[in-house]
Amino acid sequence: YQDQLVQLIQSDQLKIIPEFRKNEVLTFIKSGLQDLSISRSNERAKNWGVPVPSDPSQRIYVWFDALNIYQSAIGFGWDEEKYNKYWPADVHVIGKGISRFHCIYWPAFLLSAGLKLPKAVFIHGYLTVNGQKISKSNPETVIDPSPIIEKYGADAVRYFLLAKISPFNDGDFSEEKLKEVYNSDLANGLGNLVARLAKLAEKISYSSQPSNPSFFINLDDFRVDLALEKIWQKIKELDGLIDKNEPWKLDDEKLKEFLDKIVPEISNLAFNLQPFIPETAEKILKQFSGKIVSQPSLFPRIS
Repeated sequence: YQDQLVQLIQSDQLKIIPEFRKNEVLTFIKSGLQDLSISRSNERAKNWGVPVPSDPSQRIYVWFDALNIYQSAIGFGWDEEKYNKYWPADVHVIGKGISRFHCIYWPAFLLSAGLKLPKAVFIHGYLTVNGQKISKSNPETVIDPSPIIEKYGADAVRYFLLAKISPFNDGDFSEEKLKEVYNSDLANGLGNLVARLAKLAEKISYSSQPSNPSFFINLDDFRVDLALEKIWQKIKELDGLIDKNEPWKLDDEKLKEFLDKIVPEISNLAFNLQPFIPETAEKILKQFSGKIVSQPSLFPRIS
C-alpha cells in the first residue's frame, strides 16, 4: 500500500496536521515499507492479547486489534446505521508517539479491508512538568489533576492547556505558570471585565436585549491557542473602551447608550468562549441575559 498511501497523504485525502508531521510520515513511507504480520508468537507477545482462533500459539498484533475499536465501538458489524453516521471519522486526535500507527498502519488495514479512511489525523505534542518529561519512574513529574482542578477550577486548567501550549509542539506545565496565567488572563482579564460591566448595568437596573451572537474565530486548522489569543485581544479592547469612555461618570441615559453597544459584545465574547471554558461562558451568557446584576467574581484572584 506504499504508493497508495503516499498519494492519499500528499493529496490531503488523508489530511495530516500539522504539515511537518505530514512530511515526517511521508519520509518514512518513501524510505520503503515492509510487510507486517497481524499476529505475534505467544512468546513475543508475552501471552498478552487475543489468541488467533486457528493457531493457539499466536496472538493478534495489539495495534491491529486496538485500532479497529474506532469502528467496532460505533456499530461496525452490529449497527450499520450508527456506523454510517459516525464513520469515516472527521479527525483522529493523537499524540506524536503513535503517528506511525495511525497514519500508516491503520490506513493500510482499512485499504486492505476495502473500508473508508478517516478524513484527518491531528498530531499533538507532549506535556512536560516543570521542564521534565513525565515518567512513571519519577514521581516528581506526575501531577494529579484533581487537586489542581479543585483549587483553580476546570475551566482555568482548560484555558491554560489550550491557550498557553501549542497544539503541535511540546509544552510545559507547572502550577506556578498556571497561577500566573490564572491571575493575569482570567482574574484580571475576563473576570474583571465582566465584573466592571455588571456593576455599571446594576447601577441603572439595565436589562439586556436578545442578540444574535456569531463565531469570530476559526478552528479549522486546530490552532486553539491562536483562537484564544484573538478572543483575549477582544477582551483587552473592551477593557480599553471602558477606560476611555469612563462610563461611571455618565448620566443614566448616556450610560444606557454605552451599555447598549458593549453588552452585546460581551455576550458574543461568551458565545465564542463556549468550546474552551464552557462553565464560565454559560455563567456570562446567563448573567447578561435580561436584567444584569453583579455576581461573585468568576475568577477570584489567587495570592
